Amino acid sequence: MKKQFLLKTKQYKAALEKRSFHLLNATQFLGAFNDNVFKSLIIYFLISIKGVEHTNTILSLAGSLFVIPFLLFSSAAGVMADKLSKKTVIAATKLAEIVVMALSIAAIHFSSEFACFFLLFAMGAQSAAFGPAKYGIISELVSPKKVSEANGSITAATYLAIILGTVTGSLLTQATNGSFVLIAIFC
Repeated sequence: MKKQFLLKTKQYKAALEKRSFHLLNATQFLGAFNDNVFKSLIIYFLISIKGVEHTNTILSLAGSLFVIPFLLFSSAAGVMADKLSKKTVIAATKLAEIVVMALSIAAIHFSSEFACFFLLFAMGAQSAAFGPAKYGIISELVSPKKVSEANGSITAATYLAIILGTVTGSLLTQATNGSFVLIAIFC
């Protein structure tokens, strides 16, 4: 009887481990996808209001403002993920993502170039804060033998999300005839 209980407990733990990791991977995928749809949205929106002649400046500034938070905040985010509950950090960063997206609807509605660039920076900061907690919690979700496999799975999903998000941002811009508020609502 005890042996059956231990076997069922082990099976339950393995199923829970697999489910928790898949939910983390889905969260990561959707976050990276949203980041890239949003970045494309901001680029296309600003080009539409500033003019095609400003494309290079907008692309450079948008790319920089999205990446700089990773350089500035990733180390501090790693310390934070070690000091606080990784689950709490993940939940807080996802809440921050929702707030940034809600504010982006207003920024686009009011055609605020500054707010759009600021919110792109804020989205980068949110993603930078999410990263260390995401990778740190993997060892809590999967067995030690599966950590490398889980890291590979998360990385593959991230790159797929980046590609699909970038393409989707462009497709949504075309499909909605440049209804940028509608795309912001999608994000």
